[in-house]
Amino acid sequence: MADRVSFLNINFDRMPESEAIEVLLARLLKRQGGRVYYGNAHTMVTAARNPALAQALEQGDLLLADGSGVRWGSAFLGTPLVHNLNGTDLVPSLCKNGAAKNLSIYLLGAKPNVASIAAANLKKAYPGLIIAGTQHGYFSDSETPQILEAIRVARPHLLLVAMGVPLQEIWIDQHANLLPGITCMGVGGLFDFVALRIARAPYFIRVIGMEWLWRLAMEPNRMWRRYIIGNLVFLSLVLSFASTLNQGEQTT
Repeated sequence: MADRVSFLNINFDRMPESEAIEVLLARLLKRQGGRVYYGNAHTMVTAARNPALAQALEQGDLLLADGSGVRWGSAFLGTPLVHNLNGTDLVPSLCKNGAAKNLSIYLLGAKPNVASIAAANLKKAYPGLIIAGTQHGYFSDSETPQILEAIRVARPHLLLVAMGVPLQEIWIDQHANLLPGITCMGVGGLFDFVALRIARAPYFIRVIGMEWLWRLAMEPNRMWRRYIIGNLVFLSLVLSFASTLNQGEQTT
């Protein structure tokens, strides 16, 4: 069973990928609904300065550890999260396992046409998978009620929200209660990968935890702030938290 691990004052659910798929699929097919998020170094840096994101993460039903930064940082602080459960790997596995059970998904987010291409690719890879609908992420606030109604009518088991951190988590936090029986999951750039707009790092690079470096090399103008400055800020957060823990131990 999963156990809750506190990292930088935010609670994560620690479990291997096989258990995560089992837990998620059971939740989906039972129509439990709720919120599922992934937390990586960028998420933690953003949450440290964005109370709305921190609140969304704390109110989620599942928060899964994503990336080598979180694994390193949690191990350094003595609460190792161990497993890398990024949505880019987990969602296709979930679709594969759910296809035979008529799992239905709705893709919300990314640029126009990207979600529909990603949906078609998922359907081709997993023929039993049901695509309940797609909607790009470039819509106005005034369109939100109409989009929510379309999702309610489509009634997917899983709503994949690809708006990037922190927009997707905050959007889910604000609207998940209006989507009963539908599990909402924030998936970042998943649609771009599935639609083959952006190439994944080779497997051996992912295994050694250096996919972030591949992303930086592929999109330096867009990713340098996140992966260079952001990683330094993340490191300072972990070291500052460790210092606070040490001071607390010394005063007890």
